[in-house]
Amino acid sequence: MLQVIGIGPGRPEWLPPAITKLVGNCDILIGGSRALELFPNFAGRQYCLSGDLAHSLEVIANALQKKKIIGVLVSGDPGFFSFLPRLKKEFPEERIDVYPGISSLQFAFARAGIPWQEATFVSVHGRELSVLPRVITRPTAVLTGGENTPQKIAQLYLDLGSNPHISVGNALTYPEEFWETMDAEHLSHEKTSLKNAIVILYPTIEQDNMQTTGCRIGIPDHEFLRGKVPMTKAEIRVQVLAKAQISTNDHIVDIGAGTGSISIEAAGLAPKGVVYAIEHNPEAQELILANQQKFGISNLRLISGAAPDVFGELPQVNVCIIGGSHGRLKEILEKVPLVEGGRIVITAVTIETVSHGLKLLEDLHYQEIDAVSIQAVRWKPVQTLHMAQALNPVFILSARKEGKS
Repeated sequence: MLQVIGIGPGRPEWLPPAITKLVGNCDILIGGSRALELFPNFAGRQYCLSGDLAHSLEVIANALQKKKIIGVLVSGDPGFFSFLPRLKKEFPEERIDVYPGISSLQFAFARAGIPWQEATFVSVHGRELSVLPRVITRPTAVLTGGENTPQKIAQLYLDLGSNPHISVGNALTYPEEFWETMDAEHLSHEKTSLKNAIVILYPTIEQDNMQTTGCRIGIPDHEFLRGKVPMTKAEIRVQVLAKAQISTNDHIVDIGAGTGSISIEAAGLAPKGVVYAIEHNPEAQELILANQQKFGISNLRLISGAAPDVFGELPQVNVCIIGGSHGRLKEILEKVPLVEGGRIVITAVTIETVSHGLKLLEDLHYQEIDAVSIQAVRWKPVQTLHMAQALNPVFILSARKEGKS
Protein backbone atom coordinates (compact mmCIF):
# COMPACT_ATOMS: atom_id res chain seq x y z
CA MET A 1 0.00 0.00 0.00
CA LEU A 2 1.21 3.47 -0.88
CA GLN A 3 0.59 6.40 1.46
CA VAL A 4 1.25 9.92 0.17
CA ILE A 5 1.84 12.08 3.23
CA GLY A 6 1.90 15.86 3.26
CA ILE A 7 4.53 17.28 5.63
CA GLY A 8 3.52 20.92 5.31
CA PRO A 9 6.39 23.43 5.27
CA GLY A 10 8.86 20.84 6.50
CA ARG A 11 9.27 22.15 10.05
CA PRO A 12 8.72 19.79 13.02
CA GLU A 13 6.57 22.31 14.91
CA TRP A 14 4.07 22.29 12.01
CA LEU A 15 3.68 18.50 11.88
CA PRO A 16 0.36 17.33 13.38
CA PRO A 17 0.56 14.37 15.81
CA ALA A 18 -1.62 12.36 13.42
CA ILE A 19 1.02 12.61 10.68
CA THR A 20 3.79 11.59 13.09
CA LYS A 21 1.76 8.57 14.17
CA LEU A 22 0.96 7.67 10.56
CA VAL A 23 4.64 7.74 9.60
CA GLY A 24 5.47 5.53 12.57
CA ASN A 25 3.13 2.85 11.22
CA CYS A 26 4.89 2.70 7.85
CA ASP A 27 7.35 -0.08 7.01
CA ILE A 28 9.27 1.96 4.44
CA LEU A 29 9.65 5.74 4.26
CA ILE A 30 10.57 7.54 1.04
CA GLY A 31 11.25 11.25 0.71
CA GLY A 32 13.81 14.00 0.25
CA SER A 33 16.64 14.31 2.74
CA ARG A 34 15.06 17.26 4.56
CA ALA A 35 11.73 15.42 4.80
CA LEU A 36 13.34 12.28 6.21
CA GLU A 37 15.18 14.35 8.85
CA LEU A 38 11.77 15.24 10.36
CA PHE A 39 11.44 11.64 11.58
CA PRO A 40 14.79 10.73 13.23
CA ASN A 41 13.21 7.96 15.30
CA PHE A 42 11.68 6.11 12.35
CA ALA A 43 12.54 2.42 12.81
CA GLY A 44 11.88 1.13 9.29
CA ARG A 45 13.82 1.39 6.04
CA GLN A 46 14.39 4.84 4.55
CA TYR A 47 15.07 5.77 0.94
CA CYS A 48 16.15 9.26 -0.04
CA LEU A 49 14.61 10.54 -3.27
CA SER A 50 16.95 12.25 -5.71
CA GLY A 51 16.31 14.91 -8.31
CA ASP A 52 16.26 12.10 -10.86
CA LEU A 53 12.52 11.42 -11.23
CA ALA A 54 12.98 8.13 -13.08
CA HIS A 55 15.25 6.83 -10.32
CA SER A 56 12.80 7.96 -7.64
CA LEU A 57 9.95 6.09 -9.34
CA GLU A 58 12.15 3.00 -9.60
CA VAL A 59 12.85 3.15 -5.85
CA ILE A 60 9.12 3.32 -5.14
CA ALA A 61 8.33 0.49 -7.58
CA ASN A 62 10.94 -1.76 -5.94
CA ALA A 63 9.54 -0.96 -2.51
CA LEU A 64 5.99 -1.79 -3.62
CA GLN A 65 7.10 -5.26 -4.67
CA LYS A 66 7.86 -5.99 -1.02
CA LYS A 67 4.15 -5.64 -0.15
CA LYS A 68 4.88 -3.30 2.74
CA ILE A 69 3.19 -0.11 3.90
CA ILE A 70 5.13 2.61 2.07
CA GLY A 71 5.02 6.26 3.04
CA VAL A 72 5.99 8.87 0.43
CA LEU A 73 6.68 12.26 2.02
CA VAL A 74 5.78 15.34 -0.05
CA SER A 75 6.19 18.95 0.95
CA GLY A 76 3.10 21.07 1.48
CA ASP A 77 -0.16 19.33 0.64
CA PRO A 78 -0.24 16.31 -1.71
CA GLY A 79 -3.22 17.75 -3.56
CA PHE A 80 -1.53 21.02 -4.54
CA PHE A 81 1.03 20.77 -7.36
CA SER A 82 2.80 17.76 -5.86
CA PHE A 83 4.12 14.32 -6.77
CA LEU A 84 0.63 12.79 -6.38
CA PRO A 85 -0.59 12.94 -10.03
CA ARG A 86 2.58 11.27 -11.27
CA LEU A 87 2.29 8.52 -8.65
CA LYS A 88 -1.31 7.81 -9.64
CA LYS A 89 -0.27 7.65 -13.29
CA GLU A 90 2.72 5.38 -12.68
CA PHE A 91 0.95 3.02 -10.24
CA PRO A 92 -2.71 2.92 -11.39
CA GLU A 93 -3.38 -0.48 -9.83
CA GLU A 94 -1.98 0.34 -6.41
CA ARG A 95 -4.04 1.51 -3.49
CA ILE A 96 -2.94 5.07 -2.76
CA ASP A 97 -4.08 6.80 0.43
CA VAL A 98 -3.53 10.55 0.65
CA TYR A 99 -2.98 12.51 3.86
CA PRO A 100 -3.08 16.32 3.77
CA GLY A 101 -0.49 18.79 4.96
CA ILE A 102 -0.42 22.56 5.27
CA SER A 103 0.43 23.96 1.85
CA SER A 104 2.56 26.97 1.01
CA LEU A 105 -0.63 28.44 -0.43
CA GLN A 106 -2.31 28.39 2.97
CA PHE A 107 0.70 29.95 4.65
CA ALA A 108 0.94 32.70 2.04
CA PHE A 109 -2.70 33.73 2.37
CA ALA A 110 -2.42 33.56 6.15
CA ARG A 111 0.60 35.86 6.02
CA ALA A 112 -1.36 38.20 3.74
CA GLY A 113 -4.35 38.03 6.09
CA ILE A 114 -6.88 37.50 3.31
CA PRO A 115 -9.31 34.68 2.42
CA TRP A 116 -8.45 32.41 -0.50
CA GLN A 117 -11.70 30.65 -1.38
CA GLU A 118 -12.11 32.92 -4.43
CA ALA A 119 -8.45 32.90 -5.46
CA THR A 120 -6.96 31.21 -8.50
CA PHE A 121 -3.78 29.14 -8.49
CA VAL A 122 -1.00 28.70 -11.03
CA SER A 123 2.38 26.98 -11.06
CA VAL A 124 5.22 28.24 -13.25
CA HIS A 125 7.66 25.66 -11.91
CA GLY A 126 8.81 23.91 -15.08
CA ARG A 127 6.19 25.78 -17.12
CA GLU A 128 6.13 28.83 -19.36
CA LEU A 129 5.11 32.19 -17.89
CA SER A 130 2.39 32.26 -20.56
CA VAL A 131 0.16 30.30 -18.14
CA LEU A 132 -0.17 33.45 -16.01
CA PRO A 133 -3.32 35.55 -16.45
CA ARG A 134 -2.78 38.66 -18.55
CA VAL A 135 -5.41 40.54 -16.55
CA ILE A 136 -5.56 39.89 -12.79
CA THR A 137 -9.16 39.96 -11.61
CA ARG A 138 -8.84 38.08 -8.32
CA PRO A 139 -6.00 37.16 -5.95
CA THR A 140 -3.78 34.71 -7.81
CA ALA A 141 -1.26 32.48 -6.04
CA VAL A 142 1.75 31.50 -8.14
CA LEU A 143 4.24 28.76 -7.27
CA THR A 144 7.63 29.75 -8.66
CA GLY A 145 10.68 27.66 -9.41
CA GLY A 146 13.78 27.34 -11.55
CA GLU A 147 14.33 30.32 -13.80
CA ASN A 148 10.81 31.63 -13.16
CA THR A 149 11.55 33.79 -10.12
CA PRO A 150 9.24 36.37 -8.54
CA GLN A 151 11.43 39.07 -10.14
CA LYS A 152 10.84 37.56 -13.58
CA ILE A 153 7.08 37.44 -12.97
CA ALA A 154 7.12 41.09 -11.95
CA GLN A 155 8.98 42.01 -15.13
CA LEU A 156 6.41 40.14 -17.22
CA TYR A 157 3.61 42.33 -15.92
CA LEU A 158 5.67 45.47 -16.37
CA ASP A 159 6.24 44.46 -20.00
CA LEU A 160 2.45 44.07 -20.35
CA GLY A 161 2.02 47.65 -19.13
CA SER A 162 0.78 46.72 -15.66
CA ASN A 163 2.25 47.33 -12.20
CA PRO A 164 0.27 45.11 -9.82
CA HIS A 165 0.92 44.76 -6.11
CA ILE A 166 2.55 41.44 -5.30
CA SER A 167 3.19 39.62 -2.02
CA VAL A 168 6.25 37.39 -1.96
CA GLY A 169 6.80 34.56 0.53
CA ASN A 170 10.11 32.71 0.47
CA ALA A 171 11.12 29.85 2.80
CA LEU A 172 7.95 30.39 4.84
CA THR A 173 8.20 29.26 8.53
CA TYR A 174 12.01 28.97 8.31
CA PRO A 175 14.40 31.33 10.15
CA GLU A 176 15.37 32.94 6.85
CA GLU A 177 11.72 33.59 5.92
CA PHE A 178 11.13 36.50 3.53
CA TRP A 179 7.69 38.11 3.35
CA GLU A 180 7.10 41.44 1.63
CA THR A 181 4.37 43.16 -0.36
CA MET A 182 5.43 45.59 -3.07
CA ASP A 183 4.54 46.64 -6.57
CA ALA A 184 5.98 44.91 -9.62
CA GLU A 185 8.38 47.77 -10.29
CA HIS A 186 10.06 47.35 -6.90
CA LEU A 187 9.97 43.55 -7.03
CA SER A 188 11.68 43.47 -10.43
CA HIS A 189 14.72 45.14 -8.79
CA GLU A 190 14.69 43.07 -5.57
CA LYS A 191 18.19 41.72 -4.92
CA THR A 192 17.19 38.95 -2.47
CA SER A 193 17.52 35.44 -3.88
CA LEU A 194 13.98 34.03 -3.91
CA LYS A 195 14.31 30.38 -4.96
CA ASN A 196 11.56 28.81 -2.83
CA ALA A 197 8.87 31.41 -3.26
CA ILE A 198 5.14 31.64 -3.61
CA VAL A 199 3.69 34.95 -4.75
CA ILE A 200 0.22 36.44 -4.57
CA LEU A 201 -0.80 38.72 -7.42
CA TYR A 202 -3.47 41.24 -6.48
CA PRO A 203 -6.27 42.34 -8.84
CA THR A 204 -5.51 45.19 -11.19
CA ILE A 205 -9.14 45.77 -12.23
CA GLU A 206 -12.46 45.69 -10.42
CA GLN A 207 -14.37 42.43 -10.36
CA ASP A 208 -17.37 44.02 -12.08
CA ASN A 209 -15.17 44.76 -15.07
CA MET A 210 -13.64 41.30 -15.07
CA GLN A 211 -14.33 40.36 -18.68
CA THR A 212 -14.16 42.74 -21.59
CA THR A 213 -15.97 40.07 -23.62
CA GLY A 214 -18.61 39.49 -20.93
CA CYS A 215 -21.26 36.83 -21.50
CA ARG A 216 -20.96 37.08 -25.26
CA ILE A 217 -21.57 33.99 -27.40
CA GLY A 218 -21.66 33.63 -31.15
CA ILE A 219 -18.78 36.08 -31.59
CA PRO A 220 -18.33 36.62 -35.36
CA ASP A 221 -15.62 34.37 -36.76
CA HIS A 222 -13.64 37.27 -38.21
CA GLU A 223 -13.01 38.72 -34.74
CA PHE A 224 -10.79 35.78 -33.78
CA LEU A 225 -7.14 35.52 -34.78
CA ARG A 226 -7.06 32.31 -36.81
CA GLY A 227 -3.89 31.63 -38.79
CA LYS A 228 -4.13 28.21 -40.45
CA VAL A 229 -5.76 26.52 -37.46
CA PRO A 230 -9.33 25.16 -37.91
CA MET A 231 -11.97 26.99 -35.88
CA THR A 232 -15.46 26.08 -34.74
CA LYS A 233 -17.85 28.38 -36.60
CA ALA A 234 -20.07 30.77 -34.65
CA GLU A 235 -23.30 28.91 -35.46
CA ILE A 236 -21.89 25.66 -34.09
CA ARG A 237 -20.23 27.36 -31.10
CA VAL A 238 -23.61 28.63 -29.90
CA GLN A 239 -25.10 25.13 -29.95
CA VAL A 240 -22.08 23.53 -28.26
CA LEU A 241 -22.25 26.05 -25.41
CA ALA A 242 -26.02 25.57 -25.11
CA LYS A 243 -25.49 21.83 -24.68
CA ALA A 244 -22.69 22.47 -22.15
CA GLN A 245 -25.07 24.36 -19.80
CA ILE A 246 -22.21 26.32 -18.24
CA SER A 247 -22.80 27.97 -14.86
CA THR A 248 -21.09 31.00 -13.34
CA ASN A 249 -18.66 29.07 -11.11
CA ASP A 250 -17.94 26.12 -13.38
CA HIS A 251 -14.52 24.70 -14.17
CA ILE A 252 -14.42 23.72 -17.84
CA VAL A 253 -11.92 21.81 -19.96
CA ASP A 254 -11.84 22.40 -23.72
CA ILE A 255 -9.95 19.50 -25.35
CA GLY A 256 -8.49 20.24 -28.76
CA ALA A 257 -9.11 23.94 -28.23
CA GLY A 258 -7.77 25.07 -31.62
CA THR A 259 -7.92 28.86 -31.81
CA GLY A 260 -9.61 29.03 -28.41
CA SER A 261 -12.92 30.31 -29.78
CA ILE A 262 -15.03 27.98 -27.60
CA SER A 263 -12.73 28.54 -24.60
CA ILE A 264 -13.09 32.33 -24.94
CA GLU A 265 -16.87 32.21 -25.00
CA ALA A 266 -17.05 29.57 -22.24
CA ALA A 267 -14.91 31.83 -20.03
CA GLY A 268 -17.44 34.60 -20.45
CA LEU A 269 -20.22 32.28 -19.30
CA ALA A 270 -18.22 31.26 -16.19
CA PRO A 271 -16.74 34.54 -14.89
CA LYS A 272 -16.14 33.01 -11.44
CA GLY A 273 -14.82 29.74 -12.84
CA VAL A 274 -11.84 28.70 -14.95
CA VAL A 275 -11.50 27.31 -18.47
CA TYR A 276 -8.61 24.95 -19.18
CA ALA A 277 -7.76 24.85 -22.89
CA ILE A 278 -5.81 21.72 -23.87
CA GLU A 279 -3.99 21.95 -27.18
CA HIS A 280 -0.93 20.12 -28.58
CA ASN A 281 -0.39 22.19 -31.76
CA PRO A 282 2.22 24.95 -31.10
CA GLU A 283 0.62 27.32 -33.66
CA ALA A 284 -2.78 26.84 -32.06
CA GLN A 285 -1.30 27.42 -28.60
CA GLU A 286 0.02 30.80 -29.73
CA LEU A 287 -3.40 31.68 -31.18
CA ILE A 288 -5.17 30.75 -27.94
CA LEU A 289 -2.90 33.08 -25.98
CA ALA A 290 -3.27 35.83 -28.59
CA ASN A 291 -7.06 35.56 -28.57
CA GLN A 292 -7.07 35.47 -24.78
CA GLN A 293 -5.18 38.75 -24.73
CA LYS A 294 -7.30 40.29 -27.49
CA PHE A 295 -10.57 39.58 -25.68
CA GLY A 296 -9.20 40.37 -22.21
CA ILE A 297 -9.97 36.95 -20.75
CA SER A 298 -8.36 36.31 -17.38
CA ASN A 299 -9.96 33.00 -16.36
CA LEU A 300 -8.49 30.92 -19.18
CA ARG A 301 -5.49 28.62 -18.68
CA LEU A 302 -3.63 27.04 -21.59
CA ILE A 303 -2.37 23.50 -20.98
CA SER A 304 0.14 22.54 -23.66
CA GLY A 305 0.00 18.89 -24.67
CA ALA A 306 -2.43 16.17 -25.63
CA ALA A 307 -5.34 14.67 -23.72
CA PRO A 308 -5.40 12.52 -21.68
CA ASP A 309 -1.63 12.79 -21.09
CA VAL A 310 -1.94 16.22 -19.41
CA PHE A 311 -4.96 15.44 -17.22
CA GLY A 312 -2.66 15.46 -14.20
CA GLU A 313 -2.62 19.26 -14.51
CA LEU A 314 -6.42 19.49 -14.24
CA PRO A 315 -8.58 19.86 -11.14
CA GLN A 316 -12.01 18.31 -11.19
CA VAL A 317 -14.15 19.98 -13.85
CA ASN A 318 -17.88 20.51 -14.26
CA VAL A 319 -17.91 20.58 -18.05
CA CYS A 320 -15.80 18.78 -20.65
CA ILE A 321 -15.93 19.89 -24.29
CA ILE A 322 -14.14 17.66 -26.79
CA GLY A 323 -13.39 19.14 -30.20
CA GLY A 324 -10.54 16.82 -31.11
CA SER A 325 -9.39 13.54 -29.59
CA HIS A 326 -6.83 12.25 -32.13
CA GLY A 327 -8.21 8.72 -31.87
CA ARG A 328 -8.06 8.67 -28.05
CA LEU A 329 -11.70 9.36 -27.26
CA LYS A 330 -12.06 6.22 -25.13
CA GLU A 331 -9.06 7.15 -22.94
CA ILE A 332 -10.29 10.72 -22.61
CA LEU A 333 -13.79 9.72 -21.52
CA GLU A 334 -12.40 7.19 -19.04
CA LYS A 335 -9.83 9.50 -17.47
CA VAL A 336 -11.19 13.06 -17.64
CA PRO A 337 -11.67 14.35 -14.03
CA LEU A 338 -15.35 15.18 -14.53
CA VAL A 339 -17.46 15.54 -11.39
CA GLU A 340 -20.53 13.39 -10.89
CA GLY A 341 -23.35 15.05 -12.76
CA GLY A 342 -20.89 16.94 -14.93
CA ARG A 343 -21.70 17.64 -18.56
CA ILE A 344 -19.79 16.40 -21.58
CA VAL A 345 -20.10 17.70 -25.15
CA ILE A 346 -18.39 16.10 -28.16
CA THR A 347 -18.29 17.53 -31.69
CA ALA A 348 -17.73 15.26 -34.68
CA VAL A 349 -17.73 15.57 -38.45
CA THR A 350 -17.91 11.87 -39.40
CA ILE A 351 -20.59 9.27 -38.82
CA GLU A 352 -17.93 6.83 -37.60
CA THR A 353 -16.91 9.17 -34.79
CA VAL A 354 -20.55 9.68 -33.85
CA SER A 355 -21.17 5.92 -33.70
CA HIS A 356 -18.00 5.36 -31.65
CA GLY A 357 -18.83 8.25 -29.31
CA LEU A 358 -22.39 7.11 -28.65
CA LYS A 359 -21.25 3.58 -27.86
CA LEU A 360 -18.57 4.83 -25.47
CA LEU A 361 -21.03 7.11 -23.65
CA GLU A 362 -23.42 4.18 -23.24
CA ASP A 363 -20.68 1.74 -22.15
CA LEU A 364 -19.40 4.24 -19.57
CA HIS A 365 -22.94 4.71 -18.19
CA TYR A 366 -23.37 8.37 -19.07
CA GLN A 367 -26.91 9.68 -18.70
CA GLU A 368 -29.15 11.94 -20.81
CA ILE A 369 -27.22 11.01 -23.96
CA ASP A 370 -28.25 13.17 -26.90
CA ALA A 371 -27.10 13.57 -30.51
CA VAL A 372 -27.95 16.29 -33.00
CA SER A 373 -26.55 17.21 -36.41
CA ILE A 374 -26.45 20.78 -37.61
CA GLN A 375 -25.73 22.24 -41.02
CA ALA A 376 -25.74 26.01 -41.14
CA VAL A 377 -26.18 27.94 -44.37
CA ARG A 378 -24.93 31.48 -44.68
CA TRP A 379 -26.46 33.71 -47.32
CA LYS A 380 -23.81 35.90 -48.86
CA PRO A 381 -24.59 38.96 -50.99
CA VAL A 382 -23.52 38.61 -54.60
CA GLN A 383 -24.24 41.84 -56.46
CA THR A 384 -28.00 42.32 -55.97
CA LEU A 385 -28.69 38.75 -54.87
CA HIS A 386 -27.94 36.50 -51.92
CA MET A 387 -26.37 33.10 -52.57
CA ALA A 388 -26.27 30.12 -50.22
CA GLN A 389 -22.91 29.22 -48.66
CA ALA A 390 -23.32 25.93 -46.86
CA LEU A 391 -21.04 25.07 -43.93
CA ASN A 392 -19.99 21.50 -43.26
CA PRO A 393 -22.48 19.52 -41.16
CA VAL A 394 -21.40 18.94 -37.56
CA PHE A 395 -22.66 16.37 -35.06
CA ILE A 396 -22.95 17.35 -31.40
CA LEU A 397 -23.12 14.60 -28.76
CA SER A 398 -23.93 15.55 -25.20
CA ALA A 399 -24.40 13.63 -21.96
CA ARG A 400 -24.20 13.86 -18.18
CA LYS A 401 -21.85 11.79 -16.06
CA GLU A 402 -23.61 9.20 -13.92
CA GLY A 403 -24.26 10.49 -10.43
CA LYS A 404 -26.09 13.67 -9.51
CA SER A 405 -29.12 14.46 -11.57
